[in-house]
Amino acid sequence: MRICFISTGKFTHINAYVDYFTQAKHDVHLITLSPGPERDIPTYNVGLGKKYSATEGKWKYMLSMWPARKLIKKIRPDIVHTHYATSGGLTGWFCGFHPTIVTAHGSDVICSMQSPVWRRLLKLIFNHADCINPVSKDLAEMVRTLGISSEKIKMQTLGIDTDLFAFVPKKEKFKKRPLKLVSTRRLELVYNHPNIIEALAIIHERGIDFRMTFVGSGDLLDELKAHASRKGIADHLRFLGRVDNNTLPSILQEHDIYLSSSFWDGTSLSLLEAMSVGVFPVVSHIKANSAWLKHGVDGMLHKPDDPGDLANCIISVSEAPEFMDQAIPRNRERVVELGSRKRNMEKLESIYQELITDGNEKNT
Repeated sequence: MRICFISTGKFTHINAYVDYFTQAKHDVHLITLSPGPERDIPTYNVGLGKKYSATEGKWKYMLSMWPARKLIKKIRPDIVHTHYATSGGLTGWFCGFHPTIVTAHGSDVICSMQSPVWRRLLKLIFNHADCINPVSKDLAEMVRTLGISSEKIKMQTLGIDTDLFAFVPKKEKFKKRPLKLVSTRRLELVYNHPNIIEALAIIHERGIDFRMTFVGSGDLLDELKAHASRKGIADHLRFLGRVDNNTLPSILQEHDIYLSSSFWDGTSLSLLEAMSVGVFPVVSHIKANSAWLKHGVDGMLHKPDDPGDLANCIISVSEAPEFMDQAIPRNRERVVELGSRKRNMEKLESIYQELITDGNEKNT
């Protein structure tokens, strides 16, 4: 197959798609709507200028559509796969190519559904697409509310490398040492790290000894460090910045509890990575998380933006480690069954083949 992906240049997850289908010996091309890193496949940056700043707004994507359409005619792919409905998906609609598949990753649908203009644009994008691939059940439901046929919707997450993120049993119980907590979300507003710091200050006041690790880069680093200092818990925290994916599993395996306070999400790959290696999840009670976890059984789901509730969840887990021991192997099995990248990419490959075959039959 000749596959052409369309995404922003720095969209991290596009690398997993590109790598899998390149290794599977397909002819892979990538059109980027903004500058990104060099890659070992034919890559065409149609973004304006050599640099792109998200603070300038997304209007530049609109101007990138014209050269993208010309490239699609030149590349002549068998299938086009666009990422983020509001950037790649809109470009795919403008290109008018069939078959096209659109992957919705989370904020592109969740945020845009609040705008009457974007709701109409999303409906155009999804009606044009031959397949819509939401990465979580709640995103799939949102797509359906736009009047999109369920037959076109294939809900599936990208998944993770479950061999790389291997399960490692804990050698030492945390009753004999400080509780080790970790978050691997980018330091951005949507992930609500201040809520975590407030919760940590509460458990500190209640006498729980802990060590917290934040993995990830972002604009809020200095603000979060200052927040922790004001709360008197700076000595209990470390900020590692961005970590290479090959190093991340060993860091996760050192910890007991994974924390996330995100306001919204698609299927969180960070959550799946933590579950896969055996870190117990305490995450915000949003639909994307409750699709993977049952509160009090597989993990703890706290009220978003409620540090007291998050603190109580952490404390309840620390007081009942046997509950955590029972949940961890179940979580690993669930990720292997439903969140394996290899398995999910094989399913996606089959979807590609079906779309191409259907398209050829319609044209004969």
